[in-house]
Amino acid sequence: MNTKEWLHKRLPFTALILALILFVLSLASNNAGSNTDDVALDTAARIEKRLNKLDDYILTALDTDESELILPEGLPEDMVIYRYINDSLQSWSNQFSIINDDIANRMIFQRISDMNNSIVSPLADIGEELSFVSLGPKWYVVKAVSGEGSQKLIAGLEIMNTLIDDMHKSENGVNPHLNIKGYYSVTPLSYGSGDPVEADGRPLFCIIFDSTDINPFFENSALQWLAIGFLIIAAILFLAGHRTFKAYALVMGFLAALLVVSYIWGFQLNGTSELFSPTLYADGGFLFSLGALLLVNTFIFLFTLCSFFIKNRILSFIRIKRSHRRRKMAVWGIVTLISIIATFVYTNITLRSLIMNSNISLELYRWDEYTLYTILVYISYTGLLAGILIQLQFVRPAITEFFGVGYNIFSLKSLTFFAFLFSVYFTVTASIIGFRKEQDRVLVWANRLAVERDLGLEIRLRNVEEGIASDQLISTLTTLDNAGGIIINRISEYYLSRIRQDYNISVLVFDNQDQAAMSYFNNIRLTGTRIADNSNFFFIKDANGRSSYAGLFVFYNPDTSVSFMILRVESNSNREDRGYYSIVGRFSNPGEINIPATYSYAKYESDRLMSYKGNYAYPTIFETEDGKPTGRVSRSNGYVHFRHKVSDDEMIIISRSQRNAMAYFTSFSYLFLALAGILSIFAKKKRNKMFKSNYFRFRINTILFTSSTLILASMTIISVLFVYKRNENNMYNLMSSKISTVQAMIESRARMAADWQDLNSSDFASALENVGNSTKTDITLYTSDGKVFRSTTPEVFEKMILGSRIDQEAFDNIMYHHQRYYIHREKIDGYSYWAMYAPIFNDNREIIAIVCAPYTDSNYDFRREAFFHAALIINLFILLLIASLLFSTREVNSLFAPLIEMGRKMNSADINSLEYIVYKRDDEISSLVDAYNRMVHDLSDSTRKLAQAERDKAWSQMARQVAHEIKNPLTPIKLEIQRLIRLKQKGNPAWEEKFDKVSDVVLEHIDILTDTANEFSTFAKLYDEDPVLMDLDKTLKDQLLIFDNKEDVRISYIGMENAMVMAPKPQLIRVFVNLLTNAIQAVEIHRHEAIERGEDAGLGKVRIYLRNSTKDGCYDIVFDDNGPGVSEENQSRLFTPNFTTKSSGTGLGLAICRNIIEKCNGEIGYRKSFDLGGASFIVTLPKHHE
Repeated sequence: MNTKEWLHKRLPFTALILALILFVLSLASNNAGSNTDDVALDTAARIEKRLNKLDDYILTALDTDESELILPEGLPEDMVIYRYINDSLQSWSNQFSIINDDIANRMIFQRISDMNNSIVSPLADIGEELSFVSLGPKWYVVKAVSGEGSQKLIAGLEIMNTLIDDMHKSENGVNPHLNIKGYYSVTPLSYGSGDPVEADGRPLFCIIFDSTDINPFFENSALQWLAIGFLIIAAILFLAGHRTFKAYALVMGFLAALLVVSYIWGFQLNGTSELFSPTLYADGGFLFSLGALLLVNTFIFLFTLCSFFIKNRILSFIRIKRSHRRRKMAVWGIVTLISIIATFVYTNITLRSLIMNSNISLELYRWDEYTLYTILVYISYTGLLAGILIQLQFVRPAITEFFGVGYNIFSLKSLTFFAFLFSVYFTVTASIIGFRKEQDRVLVWANRLAVERDLGLEIRLRNVEEGIASDQLISTLTTLDNAGGIIINRISEYYLSRIRQDYNISVLVFDNQDQAAMSYFNNIRLTGTRIADNSNFFFIKDANGRSSYAGLFVFYNPDTSVSFMILRVESNSNREDRGYYSIVGRFSNPGEINIPATYSYAKYESDRLMSYKGNYAYPTIFETEDGKPTGRVSRSNGYVHFRHKVSDDEMIIISRSQRNAMAYFTSFSYLFLALAGILSIFAKKKRNKMFKSNYFRFRINTILFTSSTLILASMTIISVLFVYKRNENNMYNLMSSKISTVQAMIESRARMAADWQDLNSSDFASALENVGNSTKTDITLYTSDGKVFRSTTPEVFEKMILGSRIDQEAFDNIMYHHQRYYIHREKIDGYSYWAMYAPIFNDNREIIAIVCAPYTDSNYDFRREAFFHAALIINLFILLLIASLLFSTREVNSLFAPLIEMGRKMNSADINSLEYIVYKRDDEISSLVDAYNRMVHDLSDSTRKLAQAERDKAWSQMARQVAHEIKNPLTPIKLEIQRLIRLKQKGNPAWEEKFDKVSDVVLEHIDILTDTANEFSTFAKLYDEDPVLMDLDKTLKDQLLIFDNKEDVRISYIGMENAMVMAPKPQLIRVFVNLLTNAIQAVEIHRHEAIERGEDAGLGKVRIYLRNSTKDGCYDIVFDDNGPGVSEENQSRLFTPNFTTKSSGTGLGLAICRNIIEKCNGEIGYRKSFDLGGASFIVTLPKHHE
């Protein structure tokens, strides 16, 4: 079985078998989907494996000296080890997310910000047996291990993180090492349901199958989608091997059914698959998700591809039916053009919809937002545009028919050109529509910014105002002098602890004797807006346009006069830039405005700047005169400004830096290179027929390509590493400068402190908040033992997002290696950030605390800049590589041009028409060219002499052949006449009877002499007739009329119109007549022999085909018959003069045919007929091009 047959028969079957296997495997997995017993056993085995690994680390920790920290190398993130010495935590590796880790005497540890709450350390009750406990948002399998002396270890293996479960509803938060599917839940044994998971013979927790989350039939969707992919491949390969209308209808029906099934399946996956979720993309009822859109796009491409496979069948149908041929071709062209337009319109509309209505970034210059969906979308729409290319190839016959214009879409130049057009289209469309989408997004931000009232804060204030108004301690403090700070601390700790880090709180206390304060109090009452009926809080705006909330409280004291308090709450708008906001914001505050740090914004009232944020320097007075643009979008100072008019006097401007042209060019070039590389695979490449092997050129080009690639790749890597290292150093310098500033500012306020307890006061908390505001960072203070005691963002500890202990490596570097500061990367539930640490010294140079500040400054993204520079450098080097390859290839080709020219001229000409080569350079090749030209000159002389000798020899052979052919019939004539004379001389009366017979013999041999003379006459006239323009189709039909008189031989003909060639018409007709005569004679002889053997002779068949040749620019005329054919030993001598397989004949017929065809620059050959089983002669003639 050859390769073609294997591709057409075996490969589709193989793909079908693979699809069935994958589908069966998915069903087998689905059947076991809800079997929680098996899942529990598998989970228990994995837990045992993880616990054994944890035991190894425990043994390492126990062997560590008590005076040293335990820092086991490579401890996985899902494992935690605490080591206690005398019930005091001495060292730790990774952390439990708990606040109190002190197990001594069940001490009470007060929370950082809320003094009302206290907890007992959950580690105090952990024993030596494994137990499943909740430590903060995470569940662990934990145990305690006692060592020598007073050493005790508490180790845990993380099982589940409920924080991740809350963040991502599609995940169950289970440790990925346990490989528990998303539709299973882990629950404590106390829930009383599910299958238990055991370890060390003890049940720990249960596994529950949650049937509401997912249909188990769709769990193994990857296998099923892969099975569908193989089914599509099998169908396409089947059609490729059986290019019939029936196969086409069958495959298209199958693909349509497959699309419907996949579409319905995707619709049912709506709640469990992001690909088919409308939250990712939705545009109406039909295209309800990105998955639905990709399915439709895939079907359109497959429909076009399948139609391409039967294109020739359709065109043959149009051409064979001669009636209304041009009308049918016109209909074909119009339908194809409509299909091309419809495909492009659909592509354009859906692409615009996808950009506007999805969260998928298709702007190639926004590299940091790439996802897998971006790649899927580009692949899908590349398929649609490839479908347009295929349809352009469809319409080519119609364009050629009516306009005489020919082209080949699949040529390398055409594909490169269309790759360029598609790249321009994608880049421009994504940029323009993406900018419109950005305008809409910015408009939403502006509308949110225009809403000045904070509904979440107002709800919080409504909940606490009654408690503040009835707080006896605050009422008493309002009667004391300079009690404002104490009142603020009281309100912050007991009422507004959860918002203090996001808002500035201030109080003004006075009595009715303070007229200015009373006037301010009454002005708030009159001009402010109550947040609710009978509320003490008002929403107010000052003269500068800044908004805030003011609470008016009146306290009546029996022993003193009435006292008044104004409580001001003002938003700290820059809080999100301070570090932990990027972490806390992932778990809370869903209603807040989240504007990326790359944007700046400002609010103007009456053209005066009221508030602003970001890096752009907004003018204090907004001016629209002097030619400044007044439209919604403007560009100035390297920024794009989006303006939103809230009212006649109020305007919001949101700005970002402009993208330079290099970003668009880099995106375009990457896309162009990718598309050109993919499309070039399908290009029809012209093969060089001059040489069967380009060994030296290939070697030279390979060496040049390899060396250029290595050089440019090395330069690219060095450049990228340089840029990355430079940016990393810049970022490190910024971080070191920032932590040094924070360290200095805290130390200036902690000089007189004796230990960390002196810093754990409300006054120092306010000072710490001021430091955080000044440096725009969140600050956390740890004791010299590594325990947190103060933070400007206490909610990350209260929510147990962070553990209460300092990072072990940072603690080791600060306390044991005496580093001035320490910076490294840390992770919180998959979120990575830089953490900066530094010791805090008092005047005695004693470490009283350790400060930690996260660095998440996104105003200047070093990684994005490094990525952009790397992409730009790689792009430039790729372009340089391509340019260098083109240049080197051109030079190598020019180097081999003389050799190629020699080969071309030697292959295209015979020995009588060799041409000289003109080569004007004086180099190594010139000597070879000179030698070739001398050889041509010498060969010309030798050829003339040889030709003369050959002609003499040919005429001598011809004379002998003529003599032989004449002598053969003359000998029997002479013998018969002599015999007749002898009979007459003897008077034998029988001579008269013999006379008639002798006359017949003589006449028969005279006919033979006549035929021989005609044959040699034709052979001599081969070069005497001039070629004329003739229609092969008409000529063949005319000759068939002569032979269409055989009852036992059926002659059929399939031709094509307008098959014009230049040839000597009488001689070409002789060729056709000779081949037809040979075929008919062979069939008749074969039938006669079959009849003599008593076999069924059957009907003789002769078929003539006129078709386009597989050889470019030629026609094939094929003569097939069902005769005996030619034996293999005789095939090599078929066209040799004097050779014949007949009982009579000169043996010049096929030799003359070959000479005539070769004179027409054509070819004639023989092969066994595949259709009829007999002989098949193929005449190839070049087409006539006007």
